[in-house]
Parts: sequence; C-alpha cells; structure tokens
Amino acid sequence: MRADLAYYRRVFDSISSDEPLPLYLLKGDEAFIMEELTARIVDRHVPEDMRSFNLSIDYGGEVDVGQFLATAGAYPFLGERRVLVLKELERLKGGWKPLVEYCASPGSSSVIVFLLGTHDERRRKLRLPRDAGALEKAVAAKGRVIPCERLGDAEVRKWIVSAAKRAGVTMTGEAASAMHASVGADLFDLQNEMAKIAVVFEGETVTGADLAGIIGAYRLNAVYDLIDCVGTGDEGRSVRVLSKIIQTGAERPSVVLYHLIRHFLGLLKAKAGQSDGGFRPEGRGGQSGAMSTRTILIWLENLRTAELAIKSTSLPERLLIEGAVLHSFRGMLLDPSARTVGAA
Repeated sequence: MRADLAYYRRVFDSISSDEPLPLYLLKGDEAFIMEELTARIVDRHVPEDMRSFNLSIDYGGEVDVGQFLATAGAYPFLGERRVLVLKELERLKGGWKPLVEYCASPGSSSVIVFLLGTHDERRRKLRLPRDAGALEKAVAAKGRVIPCERLGDAEVRKWIVSAAKRAGVTMTGEAASAMHASVGADLFDLQNEMAKIAVVFEGETVTGADLAGIIGAYRLNAVYDLIDCVGTGDEGRSVRVLSKIIQTGAERPSVVLYHLIRHFLGLLKAKAGQSDGGFRPEGRGGQSGAMSTRTILIWLENLRTAELAIKSTSLPERLLIEGAVLHSFRGMLLDPSARTVGAA
C-alpha cells in the first residue's frame, strides 16, 4: 500500500518533537522525501555554523566503513552531537557486519542516518544482501526505521498544492493536475518546476490556464496526443508526434517515457479488471481490449529498456525513445546493450 501525505506529516513532526535517537534507517523508493527527512534530522541536531565540523556525508559505493565508524565513535566538536549520513546504502560492497555491530551498541553523541534505496532506475525491487536485514533489525532495536514509499498519483497532486502553498502560491486542483500530467511524479522535478512558477506567481492563484501560459498549451497536451496515437496503432503519426515533442522541447524524453510507462501499466491493470485512477483512464478499457497482454508487455519492456539507457549511456535520447516506440509497434524487443538499443 502506498504512503500518503498524512503519514509523512506525522513522520516529520515526530522527528522534530520526539526524543533524539542515535540511529535512523530511511528505506524505500521515494528519494526526495528521504532527502527531506535527512535534512530535518540534521537541522535538529547540528547548527548550520557547526556543520563543517559535526556533519559527515558519505555514499555506499565509496565509503570507508572503518573511517566512518571511527568518526561515529569520536566526540563532536563544541557541540552535543554529530550527524553522519550514509546515502545509497544499497551500493555498499562489504562492510555490513561492522555497521551491524556498531548499531547494536551505538554511541551516545552521534546520530547516524542510513538511506537505503529499495528499487533500481527501472523501478524494479532490488535484491539486498542478507546483512541489510540484520542492519535493519539492529536499527529498529536502538533507533527508528522509516519506510519511504512513493506517493500515488492523487497524493502527488496534493503534494503539488502543498508545495505551491509553501512557495507562496495558491494552486487550483486543475493546475495541479496539469502540472502532474506535464512534469510527472518525480518530486525533484516537480520541486524544480515549482520554483520557476513561484517566481512568476508569488502571492497569486494559479489556474490551469495560467499554467498553460507558462508551460505552453502544446506542452500540456503533447503527451496526451502521443498516447492517443499509440492507442490507435498509428505508427507513422506516433513517430511524427514524438519527434515534434522532442524537437520543440515540449517535454524531456524522460518525462515522455514516464507517461508512456504509466499508461501501459494502466492498460495491464485494465486487462486484469483493476483500476488505479491513473492517466486518462477513460480510454484504457478500449485500448486494453484492442491490445494483447503480450503487446502491452513488449511496450513496457522496451520503454523501460530505453529509460535505463537514457540514464546509463551517452546515446541520443531521441534515438533511444524512437527506437523503443518503433520496436514496440513491430512487436520486437529492444536489445538492452547500449550499442544497439536505438536501432530499429
């Protein structure tokens, strides 16, 4: 079951008000909220002018665990506590057992915050080492484990309205839905867009029409048009619409991929008689009936292959996404290797 905003509000409030703990494990696939929670913990324990002395940030793929734990065992400099943050814990290669041993008896003057991602770039669940479970158990005994799951679509739209309010902008539900449809569900991307909108509309109310004036009406509707073309099986028109989206900069390829993946996941659920209240649900019943399950799965596999290639290779994004679309129309799977993923 997905988390909601009410859950996260309780978590943030408790971090500010509860007794300090020596250990926190933030675990899940909502990286933005994990970062925000980390900032809240740091704010509580280390004044800004002391962070160069009493705040350490390391990454799982690079950390020297011995040095990390030596720092955790040292007294803070002119302060009550030091905070150590270990991000991307899922990338840790070895060194789990010393961390588990420390967590079984943590120091009283240090606070360690672990950030453990549970899904890869393709949103597939990671297979974590067995010692990760032992670490989680040790943290739960002496500190706190905080699940951080992604928000569902309805909660993302609520988050947009709330983020707008914090930025000094009143945003209508229509505008929040339009922003969600255009930018996607990544809270980092949404926060960046919100900063731009706040510059223009600070102290004002933003409607869907206002948002179209900033983002552009074509941009707001571009992905809808592409999905309509894909749904009718019109390969030529789909490629032309896709090319126009990329050439005009109406959307980043990563955002187009996000919406296509979301759409085909919705079709798969419609096939199974489920509904998630997602993107353009009124067209899903007909499209899911027109497409076989195998065709839907081919689309999903190709789109996710292209999505991963965009993040991990230097191949042109347009080539990658067009290759995914063309292969899918022809019922072919992309070769996941970086050399051939874009070839149609």
